Amino acid sequence: MTIKRRLYISNVLMVIVSILLSIILAAIAVNLVLDKISLTSSEDGKVYSAAFDNAISDLYEAAEELGGTVKLADITALVDSWGTTGQHDEMAVGVYENEERVYAAGAFNDTTLLTIAQYQYFVLEDTAVHYQKVGNYDVYLLNMAYIDAAAVTSEYNYKEADLVSELAVFAVIIFAVLFTNVLLTRFIVRSINKPLNILADGVHELRDGNLSYHINYKGKDEFSEICEDFNEMARQLKQLMDARRKDDSNRRELIAGISHDLRTPLTAIKAYVEGLEQGIADSPEMQKEYLNTIKHKTNDLEHIVRQLFLFSKLDIGEFPFVLKNIDIGKEVKHFISEVKDEYADRGLEIALDEVVENVTICVDTVQLNNVFTNVLENSIKYGDKKPVQVKINCICVGAYVFITLEDNGPGIPDDQIDNIFNAFYREDKARTNPSKGSGLGLAISSKIVERLGGYMRAANGFHDGLSMMIALPIIAGGMKNEQNTNR
Repeated sequence: MTIKRRLYISNVLMVIVSILLSIILAAIAVNLVLDKISLTSSEDGKVYSAAFDNAISDLYEAAEELGGTVKLADITALVDSWGTTGQHDEMAVGVYENEERVYAAGAFNDTTLLTIAQYQYFVLEDTAVHYQKVGNYDVYLLNMAYIDAAAVTSEYNYKEADLVSELAVFAVIIFAVLFTNVLLTRFIVRSINKPLNILADGVHELRDGNLSYHINYKGKDEFSEICEDFNEMARQLKQLMDARRKDDSNRRELIAGISHDLRTPLTAIKAYVEGLEQGIADSPEMQKEYLNTIKHKTNDLEHIVRQLFLFSKLDIGEFPFVLKNIDIGKEVKHFISEVKDEYADRGLEIALDEVVENVTICVDTVQLNNVFTNVLENSIKYGDKKPVQVKINCICVGAYVFITLEDNGPGIPDDQIDNIFNAFYREDKARTNPSKGSGLGLAISSKIVERLGGYMRAANGFHDGLSMMIALPIIAGGMKNEQNTNR
C-alpha cells in the first residue's frame, strides 16, 4: 500500500473513529452524569411538594382512623401539627360542615372552591387544592404557592445536566480525536520509519565500503522504487570503483611499461655514445656500426613515443578519423593483395578463407588497415613455427561483419586472454625481449575498433594459435544483395 493511500485512509479513519468514539463515550458520560444528579424539590428554602403531600397523607389517615363521627377539634389539632402559620405558611386549610365554613387556617380563599368542590384534587395556576371527607366535615387543603415538584426538578436538573453533559461531550470528543490521531499517527510513522531505517543501514554499508550491499525490501509502496534505485546506484558505484581500480592498475602498468621500454633504448644509446666519446670505436667501420645502432635505437624511441601519442589520443577521443562507406569484402581483398608478398618475404603466409560480398560498413580505411597490420605483426613476433600462417575470414552475423585473423602460433594462456588489449601488456612479464614490441599495438587496435563502433576479442584457436576477431557494424542498407562468399 502506498504512503499516499495510507495517509488518505488514516485521515478518513480519524474522522470515522473519532465520531464513533465520541458517540459511545458521550453516551456513557451523560448516563453517569444523570445518575449522579439527585432530583430535588427545594429552591430558596421552600418545599414545594413534600409538606403538601404529607398533609394529604395525614388527611387520608385521619379519615380512616376517626371514622364517621369527627370532632372539629381533632381536625384543628391535625392542622396545627402541620405548622401552617410558620414553616409552611404557603398552605391553607378550610373545613366545612353542611357547606358552611366552620374553620380556616392560613390564607384560605373559598371562592375557588365553588368550581372545584366536586373534585378530590385540582390544580389551578399556582394553587393546588385537595378535598378530603373526614367524618361529617369537608376539608379543603390548599397549596397557595404550588409548583410542580417534578417539573421544577426536571427543569433544574436538566439545566445542570445539559451543562455537565456538554462539557463531558466536549471532553470526550477531544479525547477521541487525540486518541485516534495518536493511534493512526503511530501506524503511519512506523510504516515510514521502517523503510527509512533500512535505507539508512544501506547508506552506512556503502559509506563503510561494502559496495556489494543489497537492500531486500518487500513493501509495495514508494520506498520499493527508492530501494531499487539504491541497489542500482550501489551496483553502478561498484562498477565505477572496479573500473577505477582497474584504471589505476592499468596506469601503474602503463607507467612501468613506458619507463622500461624507454629506458632500454636510452641505455643503449647512452652506452654507444660513451663508446664513441671514449674512443672504444677506434675504426671507421666500428664507428659507423655504433652510429647505426644509435640511429636504430632512436627510431625505436620515436616509434614508442608515436604509438603512445596515438594511444592517448584514441583513449581521450581526440584522434581525427576520416570515415567513408566501403565494401568490406573488397577492402579485405585489397589489403591482402597489397601486403601478401611483403609478409611472405618475412616468413608469414596469408590465406583468405571466406569473404562476404556487397556488405557496406563505415570506417577509416587507413586506421582499419593499421589494425590488420598490428595483428599480423603480432603474429610474426610471437610465431614459433616456420612459416607463420594466418587465415582470414570475413562473414556477416546479424547487424555485424566479423573479420577473424587466426594464426598458428603458440596462443596465450586462458587466464591472460583478457589482458592482451591492455596498454604495454606482454606475455613476457619480465619484458626481457624488447624486440617483440612495446605492447601498445593491440591496445591501439582495440581503441580504433571501438571508435569505429565495434569491438575486438581474442581467443585461442581450435588448432593452437591465436584468433583475433574484429566486429564492425553494418550500416543501414549495407547488404545490397543476398550474402555470398568466395573460397
